[in-house]
Amino acid sequence: MTNVQAVSLPFELEAQYVYMINLDTDEIVYEKNAYEKMYPASLTKIMSAIVAIEAIDNLDDKLTITYEMMAGLYEANASMAGFQVGNVVTYRDLLYGVLLPSGAECTQALAYSLFGNVENFVDKMNEKAVSLGMENTHFVNTTGLHDDNHYSTCYDLSLLLKYAIENPTFYEIFTSKEYTSTNGLKMHSSSLSYLGEGAHMVGAKTGFTNPAGRCLASISNGNERYMIILGKAPNDATISKALIESNQLYDYFYDNYHYEVFYEQGAILNEVKVRYSITNYDYVILSDNQIALTTYNDYDVKVNIPEVLEAPIVKGDILGTVDIEGKDGTFNSFNIYAKEDIKTNFVITLFWPVIVFCLNNTHAAINILIIIILLAIIIKLAWGLHAKRIKNNK
Repeated sequence: MTNVQAVSLPFELEAQYVYMINLDTDEIVYEKNAYEKMYPASLTKIMSAIVAIEAIDNLDDKLTITYEMMAGLYEANASMAGFQVGNVVTYRDLLYGVLLPSGAECTQALAYSLFGNVENFVDKMNEKAVSLGMENTHFVNTTGLHDDNHYSTCYDLSLLLKYAIENPTFYEIFTSKEYTSTNGLKMHSSSLSYLGEGAHMVGAKTGFTNPAGRCLASISNGNERYMIILGKAPNDATISKALIESNQLYDYFYDNYHYEVFYEQGAILNEVKVRYSITNYDYVILSDNQIALTTYNDYDVKVNIPEVLEAPIVKGDILGTVDIEGKDGTFNSFNIYAKEDIKTNFVITLFWPVIVFCLNNTHAAINILIIIILLAIIIKLAWGLHAKRIKNNK
């Protein structure tokens, strides 16, 4: 994975944790404390939703909201979608309630209905986290209500969201601005509803507790698809600071960066000379993989491969690099590897200076060849005369 992290941004990010990737290439385009422990707040509900979706047989099956499903939520000041005890709802209704208004009662209703209780559901959430490689994540509830032992990282949450949006049901809900449940409850996205025209963000999930600060997990759509996981932004604005800063990042990267293919796989990078190998004296170096990345719009590309290489060369040896430097100060280097073995010939090594001289000086080589032939004739004649004298003396 190539890191294209900008050295500086034309604005200050107050969020303590940030992780931004290109979804199509897996490149890290920006990160700030992305691997440090953070409290995910209601970003937890991304996991609650995908675990529930994978356990539901029919989204239109119905259930009744019970007191047990609502227990403790009002007392904890949890965010609610608005369902009440006795409401008859579908699983689809509950999933929209989880991801749009961040309804805690919806996650607990799913927990009791699908797994018997909250504890079993949380076990499934932690199992899923392990399977996704979320090594620094642990859940203790379905809602994201604060607990010191309920934590994650921006990087781990990116693994989760990238997995979740591959599910068509999750993606449809995650990218919806509003929904009306089968019992008439109108719900609106707690983030997408605030976006104006031209916004790049197409899907999002908010989170907030005092220890976690303002959090947001979002995706964009355009020439490139990005994902941002942002945590612990200040809680000092009418509109979530997490939403504001995520939009700033999207705007900046769409305006100043683009995905560029510099060399396709198999493209000719250079043609060099190889000493001590006559069969590969002129060696064409090809790109063994596509060389591409999300880069600043103004950049320089340099192919750094020596003009002359020396045998032996082993397949996989690094022959040089392709370096891409953005005018923003970013720098990316791609290694170029040998695609075949080139062996050394001892005789060629011994006489290499003469061979190179002849290869690079055709006329001189012809003269040398004539001299060698004449010398051979003279030596043969001399040897013949010497043999004749020996014979006569006998």
